[in-house]
Amino acid sequence: VPPALGLGRLALEAGRPARRISPPAMGGQLAPLAKEVPVLNGCCSSLGMDAGRTVDLHVGDSGGDFSTSEYAGISGGTSRESYYKDRDTLREALATGDVVLVRGNWLEEVYRRGETLPRRQDLPAQAIWSVEELVARTKDHRVATPQILTISYSWLSREHPDPEGFHLRYFAPLLRHFARHHKLGVDGVAIFIDWCSLPQMPRTQVEEVVYQRALQTIEIWYAHWSVEVWLLTRTPDGTTPFEDRGWPKFERSVATLTRSPEATLDLGLLRGGWKHWSQVITDCHAERRPPETPERFVADLPRKMFSRREDEAVVAERYREAFDGSLSQEVQLWYAGLGWSDREAQDLSSLLKLCGSTLRDLELRGNEIAGAGAAALMDVLPFCSALERLSLDGNCIGKEAQQALREAWQRCGKPRFGLELGEQNFRPRQPAGNMVQSNSSGGGSTRGTGDSPSGGRGRLASGGITGGGAAAASEQLNQLLARQAAFEARIESSVARLTDGLVEVADAVGARQRRMGSGTPMQAGRPANLGNPVNSAVGSAMSTAGMSPMPSPTGSWSR
Repeated sequence: VPPALGLGRLALEAGRPARRISPPAMGGQLAPLAKEVPVLNGCCSSLGMDAGRTVDLHVGDSGGDFSTSEYAGISGGTSRESYYKDRDTLREALATGDVVLVRGNWLEEVYRRGETLPRRQDLPAQAIWSVEELVARTKDHRVATPQILTISYSWLSREHPDPEGFHLRYFAPLLRHFARHHKLGVDGVAIFIDWCSLPQMPRTQVEEVVYQRALQTIEIWYAHWSVEVWLLTRTPDGTTPFEDRGWPKFERSVATLTRSPEATLDLGLLRGGWKHWSQVITDCHAERRPPETPERFVADLPRKMFSRREDEAVVAERYREAFDGSLSQEVQLWYAGLGWSDREAQDLSSLLKLCGSTLRDLELRGNEIAGAGAAALMDVLPFCSALERLSLDGNCIGKEAQQALREAWQRCGKPRFGLELGEQNFRPRQPAGNMVQSNSSGGGSTRGTGDSPSGGRGRLASGGITGGGAAAASEQLNQLLARQAAFEARIESSVARLTDGLVEVADAVGARQRRMGSGTPMQAGRPANLGNPVNSAVGSAMSTAGMSPMPSPTGSWSR
């Protein structure tokens, strides 16, 4: 295998001839390739091994030993429910060698020398993270765990995606600050950037097979919860905008499906003058809209630009896989403080049916949802069989719509305290209050974080000082307050459910005592067999409140 693929020389430890086997399994599925891939596989009964047994392989040029036994169980080691959260998913994707991650300090040096990034096949050995080092540093608690960072950007030409270093000059200077925020050095950042991480054109036959196989799990590098994603939405004048391209649409959509808002940053929103990385996070939160269903996503692709039109089918397939593997498996969705209105609530309702069997907690606190959005959510409740909590506190829902929601919630047999309406704001809120006015140069009014349609920022009415920071700070404060209120509401709901359960326990104990007093024998002044029913009832009450009873040292159940 060519060393440029990052695998180095593969030497058979047993010294036996190699044979061809089918492609390795990835992510619980076999890579759908018609051709077999040349992989070294040793079998030798004369050495006391079972026929067909795979022996250890060693990586020469990429550093360290690669043992296939260390990565045993790739085909089924990660469950579907945790596929985009389990670190083993990343390890398995790297173990095949189809994808490599680039060292942050090497990339920074390329930027400082004023050079452009080479394609994957031309990377020097020192630019590539070895799988063994990544795994070892992840397991070693004495050192900081490397942070994986994915770069999403627009290709500026077919021959080279960044021929003049436009993108590199924009994001490379930020790597050191990003690393410091994570208490790392730049050498602790592992970067996925397609030009350097995947084999590029022109490709040999083997490189083409590697490339096609890598595409079968490409969504991992945008959807995984352990990966942070930077969207480079700025493009040079005269080029196709980021949002009009097919692959960037896929990458943004997958990165914002279910992950934390802080994990996906739109660096096109970055303003000058920031001093701390927390300011970058605040200013550059990527816009979050309700995830598109696979059908809506596919319907929009013909309007997007692809360098190779055949990639459209790949993008459609991988989005469906990411959607089914992440959003449709989630038990909690958090969309608090995003300024969503009825339109977003209606869009969200259309896809709740697809995750109704797993979703238990839906957080919509602090938005601008009114009657129409509440009605859409009400209509979808019968399809959300697992839903136990719906938070709509701090929206714009009228009293009649609130009453209709409560009745629908009760008809569906939902938990009594699961619907949280709280206080409603009957006027849409502006994150920056009345202090933010329209930007005269941009010609558009500010909204949300204070951006005008032209990209300018609103200004404070007191003059001179930009208002984008105030808007962003206000939005961040609203989100923090919403999270705190949601946590307190969950505690209150649990306490209320526990109280109801204990009332039932008291009623059961009283009924039991009355039955005992009507002639049932007593033992040592205590109702016979009273302990077990009480403990059972308490356990039931705690289960109702979402609490787990703990076994006592004697083996019985206690609080």
